[in-house]
Formats: sequence, C-alpha cells, structure tokens
Amino acid sequence: MANKFFGWKMDLGSRPYKAALAWQERMVAYRQHGTVRDTLFYLSHPDVITIGKNIDEKDIPKINGVECHRITRGGGVTYHGPGQLVVYPIFDLKRRGKDLHKFIFDIEEGIIQALGTFGIKCRRYDEHTGVWVKRKKIASIGIAVKRWISYHGAAINLSTDLSKFNSINPCGFDPKVMTSAKEELGREIPMENFMERLTEVYSMIFDTAFYDLDMEELIEIISLEESSQSL
Repeated sequence: MANKFFGWKMDLGSRPYKAALAWQERMVAYRQHGTVRDTLFYLSHPDVITIGKNIDEKDIPKINGVECHRITRGGGVTYHGPGQLVVYPIFDLKRRGKDLHKFIFDIEEGIIQALGTFGIKCRRYDEHTGVWVKRKKIASIGIAVKRWISYHGAAINLSTDLSKFNSINPCGFDPKVMTSAKEELGREIPMENFMERLTEVYSMIFDTAFYDLDMEELIEIISLEESSQSL
C-alpha cells in the first residue's frame, strides 16, 4: 500500500549546534510557505549543552570548553555529542491533526520500535517524555512548534560517552539515569544502520515515503522557489 505523503530525509553528518539550529529555523519558514516537504534531519553535534526555555538562569550549567545554548524547545538541560544520533523532524502538523501530544508519542514510538529491532526492549513513561530501558533513559525528546510546524526533536544515545552527562542533571534527572545502545548491548550499532531502520519505522508511523536529499539539492530547490516568487 502506497504512503499517503512524500517527504525527505537528510543525513547531515556532524554539524555545530548553532549551524543546525539556523537551518531548522529556515526550514520551518520554508515549510510554512510550502516550499519544502516534511523533512527528517539526521545529524550529530560536537560537544554542546542545550537548555530548554523553562530553565531558571541559576540552573544553567557552567562547563569550561563546552558551548551552551538556550533554546525554544520544552524540557530541561541536556547534552549532545559524538555517538548520539539527533533527529530533527520539520513536519507540518496541520495535516496531522494539530495534535502535539500524538506527534511526540509517535516520535518516541519510532525510536522504541527501531531500537527493538536491534534487541533493546524500550518503553515510555506517562509522566516523563523520552524513551527508557527499564529505569534508564536512552533517548531524550524536546519538540517545539511554530505555527504548527515542528522543529527540535530527539537525541538517541547510540555510542555516546555517558560520562559527558555528569556535569549536568539531564532533563532534571541524576546523570546516572542515562544509558546508550552500546551500554545495553555491549557493542555498537552503526549509526547509518540505525538511521535506515528509524526511517523505515517513521515511514510507517507517519504514512510518509521519505526520499534521500542532500544539502546541495535542498539549496537548489529553495533557490528556484525563491527565484520564481520574485518574478
């Protein structure tokens, strides 16, 4: 059975957080105007701490040599770094019922199913967002919406150095709550393999066929659209 929608997926490799945030914000504007399709951005970041909009100034960590960014997503303080797959879905939720709770549920569900195929049994807790292995947190979720276009997203610890969480209370928890796929399995899941499986699951959950797109193609699409609008 054919998917109802068409979308894009982009593997951006390792990108500085600030650059990735700028691209998200541009994509939100383009998606609002229908210039681009629903898009899954896959990437990782060099070491960075991000701080949700509801965190008090006194609770912002001061860590030498690590960038900190206060951002507009929900949730608390978390760490991003090598070995962690970050997924930023730029989706139009107007055609998905304007249901943010269901959207977050679906983002979690995709991660649960994808990790399950690699032998990691995960679950969710009603009182906490994210994906859990028993009482350990393997993925963090922080979504924002602007005029019903989603941005920010999920961070899945595949082979993340868990000691990097020790300087913060990730999402308000003790750092020892964090785990990774490598910690649970005793081996690494190649990021490309996990990305491929997660896309397959999201294709089913969101009823969307996601096609590969690279940055050069995206820039060309946007440039052509902007040129046509200026005529």
